[in-house]
Amino acid sequence: MGNALNVLGLFGSPRRGGNTDLLLEAALKGAEEEGGRVEGIHLCDFSITPCRECLACFNNGACVIDDEMQGIYTRLLEADIVILASPIFFYGITGWAKAMVDRCQALWARKYVLHDPSMKAEAKRRAGFFISVGGTKGQRMFEGSVLTVKYFFDAFNTNYSGELLFRGVDACGDIQKNPDALAQAYAAGRKLVSDLSTAPASTRA
Repeated sequence: MGNALNVLGLFGSPRRGGNTDLLLEAALKGAEEEGGRVEGIHLCDFSITPCRECLACFNNGACVIDDEMQGIYTRLLEADIVILASPIFFYGITGWAKAMVDRCQALWARKYVLHDPSMKAEAKRRAGFFISVGGTKGQRMFEGSVLTVKYFFDAFNTNYSGELLFRGVDACGDIQKNPDALAQAYAAGRKLVSDLSTAPASTRA
């Protein structure tokens, strides 16, 4: 397991045992059974102050806010695969997830303002995946969240590798009424690890 890929699952929902929790747990199980080293963190358990837009990170790529986001930066940069799961709140990801995303302005600054060599295109590349559910069946329900997640991933050299999006899922545990949903999440977790394990080393070194 010395060369196992690090898989980070970000639980964005404040509701434990809810639909995105179940989906992400299935994805992480698949990733682990494919040989990944998995860790899941519930963002609602962390104290994450929203970005203040003070732009201090433009000086050295570090955020000056001393809270629990500091430990999440480390996890993001050490990960080979990042899976973010969030239900839709008012056509966006949850406030807990968005606070984390906005604080990644520091990583964006490292890449695009300071041109940190470790953030260049030829540096380490990661795979990212998005899981979401929404209570309505609106055709545009996920558009804003997908854009947000894509730009979040881009800030730390993470390729948007896919998504699982389910409409008409609201009440706690409703996702279990979809006989294929958890199996799809499990398969996605396995595929993420399998694909990155067999990718040329230059794309993930």
